[in-house]
Amino acid sequence: MTNLRRGIIIMTTFSFFYAMLEIGINWDPHGGALSVFSNNSIAQYFYRFLYISIFMYPAYLASKKLFSLKTIWFAIYGFLLEDIFYWILSLRIPYSWSWYYPVYYGTPIPDLLELTILIILFKKISWSN
Repeated sequence: MTNLRRGIIIMTTFSFFYAMLEIGINWDPHGGALSVFSNNSIAQYFYRFLYISIFMYPAYLASKKLFSLKTIWFAIYGFLLEDIFYWILSLRIPYSWSWYYPVYYGTPIPDLLELTILIILFKKISWSN
């Protein structure tokens, strides 16, 4: 099994299970699990830090490197796929998260940026070994 295929299996599996977990938790800083923070902007930054930290471990397992372009690629792949799984599993359209994500005509801007970065990095990375 190639490293790319192995990594995609790891990140796809992790993203799917994380999306299922996230469906059961209300992360809205106005009334969800992060509402204990007095400042809503702190809650949003804390969630982003937590989210990135959690996704970096399976990305590390997928790339077999602590920090590399492959690790970043797998992490971004996981972020994007988790959002897609979340939308599918929760049966909600992407722009329903406008409290957190900036959206443009119903499309979350961070996900468009993630997709663009994935394509650029994929072309730069050597997947042979």
